[in-house]
Amino acid sequence: LKAINTAYVEATCNANCIGLVKLMGRNCGYLAMMAVLSARYVDICLLPEMDVSLDKVLDHCKNLVSTQGYAVVVVAEGCGDTLIQSSGETDAGGNKKLGDAGIWLKEQILDHFKQLKLPLTIKYVDPTYMVRAVPANANDSIYCSMLSQAAVHAAMAGYTDVTVAKVSDTFVYLPIRTITNTPNRKVDVTGHWYELLLATTLQPNLSATGIATARPAMPSATPAWSRRRASTFATDEDEVRVPNTLLTTIDGYGEKVASRPLERSDFLASGSEIRQLKCFHLSERFGTYNLPNRLKGKGITGTLQDSYSWVAQSTCTRGRDGGKAEPYYQMLRAGPCAKLHFDPNDPTACAAIVSCGGICPGLNSVIREVVNMLWAYGVRRIYGIKGGYKGVVSPDEWVKLTPEIVRDIHTQGGTTLVSDRGNPPVQDMAKVLQEKGVRQYFVLGGDGTHKGAMQTFDACLEIGHECAVIGVPKTIDNDVPLLDQTFGFDSACTEAVKAVDSAYVEATCNANAIGLVKLMGRHCGFIAMHATIASRHVDICLLPEMEVDAEKVLNHCAHLMRTKKHCVIVIAEGCGDTLIKSNGEVDAGGNKILADVGLWLKNAIGKRLKELNIVHTIKYIDPTYMIRSIPANAFDSQYCSHLAQNAVHGAMAGYSGVTVGKVHE
Repeated sequence: LKAINTAYVEATCNANCIGLVKLMGRNCGYLAMMAVLSARYVDICLLPEMDVSLDKVLDHCKNLVSTQGYAVVVVAEGCGDTLIQSSGETDAGGNKKLGDAGIWLKEQILDHFKQLKLPLTIKYVDPTYMVRAVPANANDSIYCSMLSQAAVHAAMAGYTDVTVAKVSDTFVYLPIRTITNTPNRKVDVTGHWYELLLATTLQPNLSATGIATARPAMPSATPAWSRRRASTFATDEDEVRVPNTLLTTIDGYGEKVASRPLERSDFLASGSEIRQLKCFHLSERFGTYNLPNRLKGKGITGTLQDSYSWVAQSTCTRGRDGGKAEPYYQMLRAGPCAKLHFDPNDPTACAAIVSCGGICPGLNSVIREVVNMLWAYGVRRIYGIKGGYKGVVSPDEWVKLTPEIVRDIHTQGGTTLVSDRGNPPVQDMAKVLQEKGVRQYFVLGGDGTHKGAMQTFDACLEIGHECAVIGVPKTIDNDVPLLDQTFGFDSACTEAVKAVDSAYVEATCNANAIGLVKLMGRHCGFIAMHATIASRHVDICLLPEMEVDAEKVLNHCAHLMRTKKHCVIVIAEGCGDTLIKSNGEVDAGGNKILADVGLWLKNAIGKRLKELNIVHTIKYIDPTYMIRSIPANAFDSQYCSHLAQNAVHGAMAGYSGVTVGKVHE
């Protein structure tokens, strides 16, 4: 990601310049694809799985430099065996030595521009050994802990010839031969991730066959659709087929040893319940245009969903909590739908985006991707609402948003729309949305913001306003139910680890020192817990979910200072309503104002150690606003793309009163 950002700076700050980056990926393009999705700056991305025409790549480079003055190109090293042919030699490990696709592509582009007598400079970046030599970030550090601990558990239990992995957000054991006898993963060029890549780069069809599709057409070039409304959303009968199902057992050598009809107990615990979460569709109240989705024709997507595209959580044959059966949820799969509810070219309609509550890494990334995907559909009137819900009732202060305006905002922390707390009457907000002709309304926020969004949805129905109200869950606390993770959490954890590492350095490099860190987390301790696991330096971690005896904490702290002469303590801010009590006051958003538990604990420890005549100093770190004001990291950046684009797909399909999220991957 840093290499691509460097290429972008070079390309945009030098005249007639291309920033060219070669990234690792011998047989697959996952690293290049994910880095491109995270950076959002890339115009052309070439993967070894793609069928690529060099002539089309060169022509597109010329068009980009001629129209916007620069281009950013990323090529995976595996293209050294597809775009060009390697010599066939192998290294000591038996791996084929690849041709240098980066240097080769650089020379091809320069020769092409030279033949056309066009000026060009190429800034070539090859971070090959840099990207693999860095320490693990917070997310990988925790992942490594889970893998290594699960590996030891398997060994001590007597398993052998197995590997440990995470599949569908669940850690499992797999026979090693299952991995070695199965073809390596490759990027599916017809799959969802590749569709996200195309939607991000907007690159044309670069394959040797087919027509090089242009960027999304302007609305004027789109035919006018009939405004006749259908009576129901689903006009075609759903064909339900239940095939014969089998359970086939395969041994560690990949051989089939048994096969029998599948039984409920093979995948679901007794007493389990599956709950289908039905999403409200505007056709239930207003009918629908039932327009065809033209994104597929533009090359942005190859697969389309329908109203029967359901997915369920991963099930277990034992209860997920000590044998206790819990409900599983079946949810509507997110993605572009075959039929649209709204006409993107309706001149009376517009879309609006608002962010509420506290700021969070990734807000600008979501805003950017919502705007870009709306634009891809053909929506040209898009507004940003400044000041949270308060700004909704001040439409004169709304700002127009275009892809050009939001192009670079993802590099900034916070939100360009200026977040705020407070809730005007929902009836007033609904009336403004109706008067402005807002048909797609995107609300970025946490649980409180989502409550306001649901109330606005109800108010819109009460006044007969046909508007898709779509939530995008945001909170670094990661406390939204059902979801695997909220955007911004990973970035916040990565930054929080820096604070914990600083506390460790202070504690170990000063005599008789305590490093004390207070981390965000009003009602839950996810940030504190994950930062503690990732850093591995912490002696005491206190969460609001824990029942904590302050005396035991102080006694253990004294014990650590007597024996180790230092200690590191992490405490979540939510302990300001458990270890101690707040005064009951609330802020403008209705949230309880918590007592400052970090300073309280610092004073309590200092007082106790002084009474015990233990020499000490306390190095107190409160990175509260630092961890939430940074830009999204690579993981959150691509996660935001996923969420934002799916939010737009849901809105254009006519769903309302829904939110988008990732559940069991």
